Amino acid sequence: MSESTSRSYYLLTLIAAMLSVLCLCACSGPTPPENYEPTFELLETTDINRTEATLSARIHKRGSTDLTHLSFHYGESGNISSQVDLSEPNLQLQTYRLQGLKPGTSYSWYIEGHTTTATLRSEIISFTTVPNELPTVSPIAALSTGPVGIIVSFDITDDGGEPLLEAGCEVTDNSASTTTRLYLPAENLSTGSHRMYIGSLDIETNYTFTPFASNPLGESKGISIDFTTRNSIMLTEAGSLPHLFEGTASIELDQLTISGYMNGDDFKFLRLLLGAPLLTDEHYIESKVSKIDLSDADIVEGGASYDGSRFTTDNQISTGILADCINLRDIILPNTAATLARDAFSRCSSLEYLTISSDTKSVLPSAGCTCLKSIRVSDANTYFTAIDGVLFNSDATEIIWFPLGKTGNYSLPPTITRIGENAFFGTGITGLEIPPSVTSIGRGAFAGSSLTEISLPDNITNIYEGMFQNCTLLTTLRLGKATEFIGNFVFDGTDIKNLYVSAPIPPFTSEDAFFNRTSSITENCVLHVPYGCKAVYRNHSDWGNFSVIEEF
Repeated sequence: MSESTSRSYYLLTLIAAMLSVLCLCACSGPTPPENYEPTFELLETTDINRTEATLSARIHKRGSTDLTHLSFHYGESGNISSQVDLSEPNLQLQTYRLQGLKPGTSYSWYIEGHTTTATLRSEIISFTTVPNELPTVSPIAALSTGPVGIIVSFDITDDGGEPLLEAGCEVTDNSASTTTRLYLPAENLSTGSHRMYIGSLDIETNYTFTPFASNPLGESKGISIDFTTRNSIMLTEAGSLPHLFEGTASIELDQLTISGYMNGDDFKFLRLLLGAPLLTDEHYIESKVSKIDLSDADIVEGGASYDGSRFTTDNQISTGILADCINLRDIILPNTAATLARDAFSRCSSLEYLTISSDTKSVLPSAGCTCLKSIRVSDANTYFTAIDGVLFNSDATEIIWFPLGKTGNYSLPPTITRIGENAFFGTGITGLEIPPSVTSIGRGAFAGSSLTEISLPDNITNIYEGMFQNCTLLTTLRLGKATEFIGNFVFDGTDIKNLYVSAPIPPFTSEDAFFNRTSSITENCVLHVPYGCKAVYRNHSDWGNFSVIEEF
C-alpha cells in the first residue's frame, strides 16, 4: 500500500471512531437528578353510600426523595376544609374510608404531600353521596296463627337515612273491604326485626296483612300475606298461644286443632279455655271449646307452671296437665308424647273420648273421668291396643285402663292374663266376665265399681287388699277353687249377701279381711262352701264366724 493510501485509511478509521462515540452519547440521554419529587395519581372514589366513601390514591416515586407528610383533603364542593393525615406517607397505595358525610351531597377532594423542600398537590376530583330514600320493609311472615288471632313478623331493613315516623301492620278484612292499621310503639321504631300480635279477628274470614314503615320522605310497604282464620292453631314458638287470643272475651268454637310447640304458658291458657279453675293471675274467658286435637303438637319444657305447681316436660303429658278441665269432651294426644302420666286428666268429668298417639310408650289412668266412654289408640302405636274402647297392652294380655263411663256388663278378651291394680276402679259396669286365662288380679282392681256380682276364675290364688272395697252394689261374689289368701279390707264398704268359696281348704285370711264399715260380713252374708266342706269351714277360727254356712 502506498503512503498516501495508508494515510487516507487512517483518517477514515479515526473519523468512524469519533462518529461512534458521538452516536453513543446521543442515544444514552441525560441521567435524571436524584432529588426528583414523587407524583400523585387519584383513583376513582369507591364504595359510596349515604354517609361514607373510600378515597384512594397511588404514589409514584421518581427518585430517592421521600414524603415527610401526606394527607387527604375533602369537603363539600367549593369548600374543601377537612383534612385526614395518613400515618405512612410513603406507601405506594393510600386509602381512607370517609364517614359522617351528608346524604345526596357532592364532595371534592385531593391529596397533598410534603418533602423537606416542597409541597406537592394532586388534581381535584369529585363524587356525590347516595341520597336518602324511603324505608325498606321485608315481606311479612306468619309466625303463629289461630282462629281469632295471628302473630306476624317483618323486618325494617333500612330506614332510608331518615328517622322513622311510623311502622306497623295494615289489616284488611277482604270480605268487608275494610282496612285498619296497627302501629308499633314509638319506642320500637327502629330498623331490625319486629313482631306484632293481632287479635280480635273473625273466625272463617279472609284477611290480608301488609307491613309498612314511613319516614319524612314517604311510606313503603312490604309484600303482603293472605290468611283465612279457622279453628286450627299453628304455634311456631312455644308460649305464644295466649297472645293469639289477646283482647278476646269469648270463644264460640267447640273444637280446636293445635300444632307446633307448647309449653307451660300454652297449657295454662288451654286449661282456661277448657273450664279449669282460674289461677290468681288469670282472667275469665267465655269459651265453648270442648274438643282438642293435639296430634301435631310438641310438648316442650319451659314457660310458667300450668296449674300453679307443675311444669311441662319434653314429650310428656304430665300429671294434672289438663286436670279439672270440666268442659273437655274429646282429646287427641300429641304424636310425639312418649308418656301419659297418672291423673293427667283427673276429674275431667265431661271427658268422653281419649285418643292415644303413635309414639306413646307408657300410660297410666286418670281418676274421676266419670263420663269416659272410649279410649282409642293410633294404628301406628306398637305398645297398646284398644278393644271396644278399653285400653290393653299390645298383645291384649293386660288391661291398662277401663273407661269409667262404660256401663252394663263387660267381657274381657280371652287373651287377658292379668288384671292390674285399680284396673276397674270406680267403673260403672255392673257385671264382668273374666276368662280362665287370667292368673293374677292386682290390689283394688274392682274397688269403687258398680258391680252387683262377679265370679273369679279357678286359678286365682290371691285376693289382694281392697279388691272389692267400696263396691256398694256388690251382693254376690264367687271365688275360685285355687283361692289361698284373702287380704285386708277386701269386702269393706260392700253390701255382700252371698259369698261363694270353691276352695276345699279355707283360705288364709288377713287380720282385717272381713272388716266392713257399713255392716257385719259374717252376720249378714251367707257363706257358700263346696259340698262336704261345711265342717272344715265351721271349725276354722275365722271362717267359722259366719252365722250361716251352706254347701253347694
